Amino acid sequence: MADFFEYQKRHYSDVEVGLHNQHDRDEFKEVLDFLWKERKSYGITSVFFEDENATEQQFFTFYDNKIKAGNYIGSIKYKDRQFQILPKIFSKERQSKIEELNAKENSNRTILWWLSRCSKIDFPKSFSSWDIQNFDILDVLVHLFASLTRDDLVFNKHQTYVEKEEEIETLRGRIDFNKYSVNFHTGKAHVLPCIYDSLEINNLYNQIIKFTSKLLLHNTDNELLRNKLFEITWILDEVDDVNVTSMDCEKVVVSPLNDKMQTILNYCKMFLSGMSIKTDLNQLEIFAFLIPTEKLFEDFLFGFIRDEFSYEKDIINIISQGNKNGKQVALAQSFKTGLNPKNSFGLKPDIYIHKQSEDLILDCKYKVIYTKEEAEEYDRKESGVGIGDVYQMLAYTVKLDVNTCHLIYPPLMDSKDSLNGYYEIDHHNGFDVSRVYYHRLPSVLSDNDVDLKELIGYQVDLLRVELKKIICD
Repeated sequence: MADFFEYQKRHYSDVEVGLHNQHDRDEFKEVLDFLWKERKSYGITSVFFEDENATEQQFFTFYDNKIKAGNYIGSIKYKDRQFQILPKIFSKERQSKIEELNAKENSNRTILWWLSRCSKIDFPKSFSSWDIQNFDILDVLVHLFASLTRDDLVFNKHQTYVEKEEEIETLRGRIDFNKYSVNFHTGKAHVLPCIYDSLEINNLYNQIIKFTSKLLLHNTDNELLRNKLFEITWILDEVDDVNVTSMDCEKVVVSPLNDKMQTILNYCKMFLSGMSIKTDLNQLEIFAFLIPTEKLFEDFLFGFIRDEFSYEKDIINIISQGNKNGKQVALAQSFKTGLNPKNSFGLKPDIYIHKQSEDLILDCKYKVIYTKEEAEEYDRKESGVGIGDVYQMLAYTVKLDVNTCHLIYPPLMDSKDSLNGYYEIDHHNGFDVSRVYYHRLPSVLSDNDVDLKELIGYQVDLLRVELKKIICD
């Protein structure tokens, strides 16, 4: 497996990359082109590609001797090859092997947390302890599904009532009199064609689980996972092998009290909704999970803020990608001779918080900012907030009539400095003032020694406290 951080370059000849052969590079390009073409229609991650207009694939860039990852995280498997892209915020120059493994585990844990709080997808919120240093995000997702499903099936095979038709000599359920009239006139009056409900393990829910497990068996080489998936199929040996789709998951009726069953069904829907696809030409089977990282980070923070602060007494509404009415506002109008003016440069603040007191805008920036001291330590040319981000916030304050904006950045790994501050911009009329605050918030997981569920609970509390200072105080 070849691991990349976003924007990282690696040589084709690297043993892990294994693309020194032109045929291998062409085949990988074909896989990437196909994934890009189908990006808006496969898998639960398709919702994050809604604004992508580029015609050429953006996952990797190919140079003469090197390949460079783009700003997408996830994993791609085909044949015996696998490529994984990790978030850039976990990368450091000159990492030791132990540091690389820790970065990989922190990355997987953080991605799971971000996905679980997103607003655009219904991602399962069930986590368990596991050493995930040596595994990619695909295997982590398979593990979560397999562990939860196997443990649940050991105690409960989820029998449901299924309508059955059977010709028997003892009345059961109700008689199908249309068929019985045929029996009566053919000398089989003692045979009753009955329709009845039978409590069966061979139901749609278990058929979906079995089909999903067999699908995943073809897409993982990890022996631990394969054993768990084999155990699931063995437990469901009495269940028919039926081809199902993600749409069949919608047909299963789940009690609101059975959270575990709904979580398992959500995992099945995620895997069946297009993570496993085939190319048109040579029928290469691809197992992929790719997300534009900026969109994921934005939606994570919006989902988190909406869930945690929607019912605060001062808040009227929390909106994504729009003004207080949920609409996009044009920054300017474009004029051309002989043509009617057109709206230009639509403003789409990531998070608009409509309050009874004073509205706020939060804009999420998926990039690391540094203090001057940190910039020198990490050999970075720039420190602090970029002038482009400040200009963008100034446009929001002027056009959307909001006095205060907040720029939200992820933390710098190995730093306790939250780097809070603000800029104050006086307007030309001498009365109005725009304030642009900036913050590094605790939005990633970085402690490998703590149980994942416990760590997420701790990090949720930290992030809630910091956001409350911004939103409510």
